[in-house]
Amino acid sequence: MIDALFPPRCAICDEVVEVGETICENCKNGLPYLSQPFCLKCGKEVELEEQEYCKDCRTRERTFVRGYPVFSYIPPIVDSLMAYKYNGRQEYAIFYSDEIIKRFGNEFKTLAIDAVIPVPIHNKKYTTRGYNQAELIATPIAHWLGIPVITDLLSRDIDTLPQKELSRGEREKNMKGSFGINEEALKDIISEGGRLRTVLLVDDIYTTGATIQACTELLLGSGSERVYYTSVAIGKGVS
Repeated sequence: MIDALFPPRCAICDEVVEVGETICENCKNGLPYLSQPFCLKCGKEVELEEQEYCKDCRTRERTFVRGYPVFSYIPPIVDSLMAYKYNGRQEYAIFYSDEIIKRFGNEFKTLAIDAVIPVPIHNKKYTTRGYNQAELIATPIAHWLGIPVITDLLSRDIDTLPQKELSRGEREKNMKGSFGINEEALKDIISEGGRLRTVLLVDDIYTTGATIQACTELLLGSGSERVYYTSVAIGKGVS
């Protein structure tokens, strides 16, 4: 009855799909999956096999170990993520997390990850939107890995301007001081014998890397030893 009233819809074109499906047959072809060669730091496509790192990762500090994005941030993924983030299409998260698991799940299992941490959003945005888009993607990944998802360790303390409205330099300044560590949550984790040596950050989009880098610095400063990240998509940028 629920499926009849609210049938599942394709996470790409929003057409009705069969129960249990997340995208339609037409949209399964032509998705902009990233292809080798990749930057060995952020995971972005690079032009030449002999390039280990993209220009961004050669010229900017990157203290996370490695990134695992799935798609290039171009249509139709751009439109899908915008609908997910701003038009309430929370159900699209199932498609995104499934794609991350299919592409990287087995590798994640080799990394000895202790917890999955979604990039937080400010309380003001959470109240308006009703959900944290990164958390909805992170939770099934953590469940599949059999490890906890920790949603209250990182906080978004400043309601920054949307990154898509800013230049590269402005994005980095926009993130400075925007995040914080919840000390009470950290104490609880430690008191319960929790170990966060290796963590996996999850976000919907990686653009300049300013957000992931800011979160990484906080986690490393709070006792974590290795930080990886995964995202649905990554901007093409300059390779």
